[in-house]
Amino acid sequence: MGGVVVAQPSLADSEGAGDVTQSEQFSMIVSSSDDAIVGKTVDGVITCLNPAAERMYGYQAAELIGQPMSVLCPPDRAGEVKEYLAKIGRGEHVSHHETVRRRKDGTTFPVEITVSPIRDIGGRLIGVSSITRDTTDLEKSRSDSALSRRYEDLERANRNLEMFTYSVSHDLRAPLRALSGFSAALLEEYREVLGEDGRGYAERIQAASDQMAKLIDDMLQISRISRAELDLHQVDLGAEAAEIVQRLRRDEPGRHVDFIIQRPVQVRADPALIRTVLQNLLDNAWKFTSRQDDASIEFGTKLTVDGSVCCYVSDNGAGFDPAYADKLFTPFQRLHTIREFPGTGVGLASVRQIVERHGGHTWAEGAVSLGATFYFTLNAEETA
Repeated sequence: MGGVVVAQPSLADSEGAGDVTQSEQFSMIVSSSDDAIVGKTVDGVITCLNPAAERMYGYQAAELIGQPMSVLCPPDRAGEVKEYLAKIGRGEHVSHHETVRRRKDGTTFPVEITVSPIRDIGGRLIGVSSITRDTTDLEKSRSDSALSRRYEDLERANRNLEMFTYSVSHDLRAPLRALSGFSAALLEEYREVLGEDGRGYAERIQAASDQMAKLIDDMLQISRISRAELDLHQVDLGAEAAEIVQRLRRDEPGRHVDFIIQRPVQVRADPALIRTVLQNLLDNAWKFTSRQDDASIEFGTKLTVDGSVCCYVSDNGAGFDPAYADKLFTPFQRLHTIREFPGTGVGLASVRQIVERHGGHTWAEGAVSLGATFYFTLNAEETA
C-alpha cells in the first residue's frame, strides 16, 4: 500500500478478466469494500485510505494523509491509537474491538475495528492497517431489540401485577366481609352480654375491617390509574372544581366553608383522571379544615417560569410538618392518625401518579395548624 488512495483499475484497460494481476485484484477488493481501510506508519501517521474511509469520515484523502490516526478519534478515545500500536508492536492483533470514531463534522458514531500489522517480505514491521466497520445500524437494531424485550418484560410484569392485585383483593375481601358481618352480629344480638369492653372490641374489629376494605379499593384504584390510557380533551378545571364543591356541600350541609374557585382554567387532559386529581385535593382540603371555624379553601393558578399554568388547592386547615412533606405523596403514608382524620393515605399518591402521566409534577407547602397548599403542573404543551 502506497501513500495515496487505493485506486480501482478499470477492467476495460485489460484484454479480459484473466489479464488482471493479483495486485490489481487486491486493489479492487480494497477499493470496493464498504468498510473503511486505512494504512498508517508504525507511529500511527495515516499513509493511505480507501474510498469507504473518505465516505465514512467525511474527509478527502489529501486531508487525512500525513495526519495522525487520532484525528479520527473523539478526544476521550484518542489514547486508543497508542494502545493499538503498542499491541501491534508486541506482535498482537486487535480484532473486532467496539469503540467510537469521529467524522470531520464532529459527529461520532459506533464502530468495530480490526487492527493488523503490515510486514515486508522479511517479516519486518513496516506499518499498520485498520479495518473499521460502521455499526450504527447494528447498534440501533440491538437497541430496538433491547427495547422490545424490555417492553415485553414490562407488559408481562404489568399483567402479573394486575393478576396479583385482583387475586389478593378477592382473597382478602371474603374474610373481611366475615369479620365485619360477625362483629356486626355480635353488636346486634349480644350487645348486653358483651358488656362495654366487649362492644368496644367488636366495634374496633368492624372499623378495622372497613378500613382494610377501603385500602383494597384504593390499591385497585392505583393499579387502574397506572394502566389507563390517556384520552386527552379540553377541560375547564374551574368548572370541575365547582361541581366537586357542590357535592361536598350537599354531603355536609351543616358546614360553612368559604370557597374561592378560579374560572375558567382551560387545560388539555384526561377528563376522568384530572377530575380524580381535583377530587382528591378538594376532599382533603374539606377534611383537614373540618375543625376550623372560619374554614376557607381556594383553587387557582399561577404562572411558572416555562409559561405553563401551575394549579393549586390551598386551605387554612390542620396543615403538616414540612419536614415530612416527601411522605405525603407516598402510598399508605399518613401524617395524621385515623382518629384525627380518616383516610388510607392513597389519595395524594394517586394525584402524583396522574399528574406525572400528564407530564407534570406535584409538591406541597404547609405548616402545622397553618394550612396547606398542594400544587400540580401539567405538560406545558398540553396547557391551553
